[in-house]
Amino acid sequence: MTETEIARLRNEIAAVDREIVAHVAKRLHLAEQVGLEKALRGLPLRDPDREAQILSGLLSECASHAIGPTFAEGLAHLLIGESLRREEGVHPPEPIHRRVLVVGGAGQMGRWLCRFLRSRGYEVVVNDPSGPLDGFPFEPDLAKAVAEADVVAVSVPMSASAEVLRTIAALMPRGLVFDICSNKAPIEKELRAMGAAALRVASVHPMFGPELWPLSTGNILFSDCGNAEAVLEAKELFRPSGANLVDVSLDHHDEFMAFLLALSHLSLLGFARCVANSPFDFGGLRRPAGTTFSRLSAAAIALLDDPPALLREIQLLNPHTRMVHERIRAALDDWERATFSDDPGAFYGLLAHARSYFGGDST
Repeated sequence: MTETEIARLRNEIAAVDREIVAHVAKRLHLAEQVGLEKALRGLPLRDPDREAQILSGLLSECASHAIGPTFAEGLAHLLIGESLRREEGVHPPEPIHRRVLVVGGAGQMGRWLCRFLRSRGYEVVVNDPSGPLDGFPFEPDLAKAVAEADVVAVSVPMSASAEVLRTIAALMPRGLVFDICSNKAPIEKELRAMGAAALRVASVHPMFGPELWPLSTGNILFSDCGNAEAVLEAKELFRPSGANLVDVSLDHHDEFMAFLLALSHLSLLGFARCVANSPFDFGGLRRPAGTTFSRLSAAAIALLDDPPALLREIQLLNPHTRMVHERIRAALDDWERATFSDDPGAFYGLLAHARSYFGGDST
């Protein structure tokens, strides 16, 4: 084995070590969240049956990967022991004595909002037509809930958001109101009207799903709807997340989303459609697959796990989506012409242009 090959393998080992550390850190973070839930609900720290189940599962998983029982048992006890220590160290946050109403709190991002804000010490109340969210106070009377809230977060489907915002505006809320819609066109009129009426309104868009960790790797967008102080107040709610807080004009938000969401989603949906219509079953394709196919497949599978209505609304309710479709068709035509051109430079030219845009070497 050459020195170069040894160096390559060592670099690969170092990369695996980084992945292991990242996964362990995420596991311990999740354990802390479990500890917080136990503390808030007055549940005991130790659950012997659950610990035995975890131990058995870890030993079985290690055995399936030819990891010896001595190492496996030591690893399992280390993970369980450190997780218990982290859980034990978690205490409910100091109350902030501000009530946040999450309208639509039973949805995926609504649940994330509820748990995040409660972890910061806010009193969180849920209003949702689908019913209560386990572990949170529920108020079915929207008018009463809005009147008692210091902050109102709207986390309902985009197609229902305009009506909900109009209803809330008519109740003249005393506190901050913000939405978390992925597209703003369906609610822009309502947001601007609330701003013009001197209501404390801002528009927020977390650019991630509820599973993101750490939050410091994500972006949260903020749009001014006519009340700059409301934007600052909304930012303070999310500043403890460590996420990047980014200002985006309400005028241009959806144009950005056409590329950041509609295009990226459509690219993966198109890939998924092509593969699903291939003459091969997925298992047959996956076995001999290379890294590019595997990465695209993983991204497509994760996207397809999102609620179908949300995926459709991200496309349908963005006024710039048709432009994205046209650009995709034009790009496919460009690549087709360049691929089958007698001049290889046509293909290389498209590569050079793309590399230059993304900051790579165009040579």
